[in-house]
Amino acid sequence: MSSKTKVSNRRQFLKTGAALGAAVTLPSFTMRGAANKNSNLRILHIGVGGIGGMQRGNLKNHAKVEFAFLCDVDVNPLNRFGKEFPKAKKFRDYREVFEKHVDEFDAVIVDTPDHHHAPMMTHALAAGKHVYGQKPLVHQLDELRLIREVLAKRPSLYTQMGNQRACYTGRMQAVEILKKGQLGKPVEAHVWTGTVSNGHYFSSPWRELPKAQSVPTNLDWDLWNGPLKKAMPYSPDIAPRRWRTYWETGGGQLADWGCHLIDLLYFAYEMPDPESVQTNTIRPSNDTHSAYNQSTITYPGGGAFARDKFVMYYNDNGINPSWASLGLPHLKEGSNRTLVICTEGALLLEPGGKMKIFRKGKEVKNEPMPKVEPRNHWHDWVDCCLGKEKPLWTPFGIGSRITEPALLAVKATRFPGQELRWDAKNYRFTNHDQANKTIVKRDYRAGFEPA
Repeated sequence: MSSKTKVSNRRQFLKTGAALGAAVTLPSFTMRGAANKNSNLRILHIGVGGIGGMQRGNLKNHAKVEFAFLCDVDVNPLNRFGKEFPKAKKFRDYREVFEKHVDEFDAVIVDTPDHHHAPMMTHALAAGKHVYGQKPLVHQLDELRLIREVLAKRPSLYTQMGNQRACYTGRMQAVEILKKGQLGKPVEAHVWTGTVSNGHYFSSPWRELPKAQSVPTNLDWDLWNGPLKKAMPYSPDIAPRRWRTYWETGGGQLADWGCHLIDLLYFAYEMPDPESVQTNTIRPSNDTHSAYNQSTITYPGGGAFARDKFVMYYNDNGINPSWASLGLPHLKEGSNRTLVICTEGALLLEPGGKMKIFRKGKEVKNEPMPKVEPRNHWHDWVDCCLGKEKPLWTPFGIGSRITEPALLAVKATRFPGQELRWDAKNYRFTNHDQANKTIVKRDYRAGFEPA
């Protein structure tokens, strides 16, 4: 078979992924589904480097996990980690695994740059596979719809978004404190991430794309670009880690950390859909993301909320709120915090679960802590896939809702200082046609479209 024919076949597969899963391989899915109730969960892991090591490290000791396929566009981590799993088949193109081996695995882990998430996850779901998806769940606002629609057709599948911190004891206790109203009704929330600067995972903000360099022989840059209609230039400033800085491939600090920080609100409260976003920043984002972003996301309030509107203030660059305006003592807090102001007190939560409780403007050292059951973020997902029901903190239903405000804050940096009214049911802005045309969805390269 020629290379051209192979590409054509994969494109056709991707265009008809849902039908393929339903019509062609349904008997195999049924047999695998029956088998994995009592045998191993065979996993296809896409994106084995970087954060992928965390997933494998926490799953390889599960007695019924088998990494059957490893897939990465870079042969260096693929070969290096392949030595740990000698029975796993290695591939560079995930589409080839679906095309040739779709009935040989039960679940898919997606640990790739953000721009790949929706195409990979929707095809896995359409093919009847359980999915563990890295955060933020998707890269485009309209991809929230794509994920939800394909998931609605496969309600028996188990999904988990990669915000593993949700299972830390302190974070689970914080959820219970807020959920049972221990501090009264919620008034507003303040959330902030770290500094946007040149480092391990990020480059500096407001940069133009770097000049193209020679692609290393170990890297398939065409596959790395995947669904992008206009390819990114290869640069070590983009791959393997700093892609988070760039508009077309990542979501900056706000999207990268949002699912680890905003999730507290969604676990604790019946959060309604956000109705507007306004992000103020020095100048609009360009090829890279902006910095010193201060976003206001407004929700309908009333009922369980103390005010007619519930507002979340979401900043990057470690921009703390005015403590005096909130009636709190002056604090010197680091990055990545979630502060919930309630009618009878306030809760300040760190990513690792450490918290501070305030009542009447003073920190309380002896606030009663609720008891919570220990959870294993990774093993619980596997056990569910194997038929042993356990509570999951972040299946895609709520994971997509947690991702939504983070994406709204990011995308609104293209229109700084302008309030965008969000129609969450129809995935569009009601007052800004240009925003609908430019920051809601993307056009996908042929052969890499979502299911």
